[in-house]
Amino acid sequence: MTLLQPFNASVLWLSLLMVVSSVNRDKPEEKMYSCPVIQCSAPAVSGLPGRDGRDGPKGEGFDLNCLNQTLRSLQGFPRKVGPPEIEGDLGPQGEKGQKGECGIVVTDDLQRQVTALETKVQVLEDELNRYKKGNFDFKQIKSIGKKIFVSTGKEDTFDNGKSLCAKAGSAFASPRNEAENTALKDLRPSKQAYMGISDEQTEGRFMYLNGRAVTYRNWNAGEPNNRKNEDCAVIQDSGKWNDVNCPNSHALIICE
Repeated sequence: MTLLQPFNASVLWLSLLMVVSSVNRDKPEEKMYSCPVIQCSAPAVSGLPGRDGRDGPKGEGFDLNCLNQTLRSLQGFPRKVGPPEIEGDLGPQGEKGQKGECGIVVTDDLQRQVTALETKVQVLEDELNRYKKGNFDFKQIKSIGKKIFVSTGKEDTFDNGKSLCAKAGSAFASPRNEAENTALKDLRPSKQAYMGISDEQTEGRFMYLNGRAVTYRNWNAGEPNNRKNEDCAVIQDSGKWNDVNCPNSHALIICE
């Protein structure tokens, strides 16, 4: 009896399994569904920045002249015409001015002076025009009385200077009085200048180059001395005269 109890229990358990198995085979197979599994992780690290894109095509330049023309072409709104101007009242009369000086009375003597000045100016203009036509490069000009002293500002020998003055229609400067002597001295930029005085014709007797006797003299003390066959005369920076050797001396050329 004791041995049959376990055996019966086993048979009963097997029977139940068979019944369950048959029931499961009769049911349709159920589909299985699954959900994806999302795995969490640390944030991703940003990558390096990409390269710049290519430059686009160049646009058209801004035309400033076009803008200025456009602004000038814009016309503003017309304005209203203002009221007519009202004429003001006449002001009070001013004070009487002081009496003026008497005018210059043209006398015969004054008229003669004016005529003399006009004549002198005309003579000066004629002389200058004559020098200009001859293409003489006279840089220094000095007027004294009725004379005009002119110079190229260059030094040369006596003979070359005499030839230059003759071509200009003039002669070597020869002072006839103290005023002309002073004017000749003031025109002289170098130490000495030739004068139209010589004793080449008669030794020891200085005369003008036209052969006339000298009427005004201003020699240095002890001059002329003819120390080295000195036949020509020069005016020095002091205004005094000295005799020099004509061929071997160079002095400023001044014509009159």
